[in-house]
Amino acid sequence: MDIACWNCKAVTKLDKAAVEAAVAKMTATKLGFHDIVCASCGKSNRTARDLFDAALLTYAASPTAPTTKREATKKTKEENARRREEASKGAKKKK
Repeated sequence: MDIACWNCKAVTKLDKAAVEAAVAKMTATKLGFHDIVCASCGKSNRTARDLFDAALLTYAASPTAPTTKREATKKTKEENARRREEASKGAKKKK
């Protein structure tokens, strides 16, 4: 989920865990909004619960997609290693 700051227009990316935590906090306090603090300027961005609920549905629709950059990088490295291994096996068989 991406939140654009109203003040400096910097984009804050929230992963699934952060969205779930925000929804849990809103449920506990019975509020219809959550304040996201901009990492760039420090201003508070009030965000409606509807956007968080929509983001949770998006995360639920794509459970196989990596949630963090680290997981995406790891998956890419594993796929590349597998391809190199298959290519080297094919080259050995041709000799």
